[in-house]
Amino acid sequence: MTAQTMTDDRIKAAISVSKMCSLIGMSRSQFYAHVRKGTFHAPLKLANGRPYYNASLVADICKARELGIGVNGQYVLFYERTGETAPKTIATPKPKADFGDLLSSLQALGLNGLTTAVVEQAVADCYPKGTVGAEEQDILRTTFRHLKRAGTA
Repeated sequence: MTAQTMTDDRIKAAISVSKMCSLIGMSRSQFYAHVRKGTFHAPLKLANGRPYYNASLVADICKARELGIGVNGQYVLFYERTGETAPKTIATPKPKADFGDLLSSLQALGLNGLTTAVVEQAVADCYPKGTVGAEEQDILRTTFRHLKRAGTA
């Protein structure tokens, strides 16, 4: 993973920080953490203030990443990205959520004439990815506001 290998025939005089991060396979936040530690060089600045890296700095950073010795001469261990994504799961039907308690709470707040289907649709509108990890009071508040705005009750 040398600078020459990474850039082969695409050697440029200057590259952006984003391109530098993609060359070494690191996120911007992790990259800047290493800049603060001194593992990598800080970027140079164009006249308009945009950060960039010239060819020699790119080569130094790629060498530091490859060897595990920062540009400051200290040893550094990098986490390797595996390129794997979360394991694929077979879609299983979700159990039907019980909205009885939520319906009762909404009725206690003055929203009358609601059905379980209306509450279920409101929750689906407010939480398209599901309510896992959400607090009950937040679900109640969000659903209440949604239904009030929609004029359902």
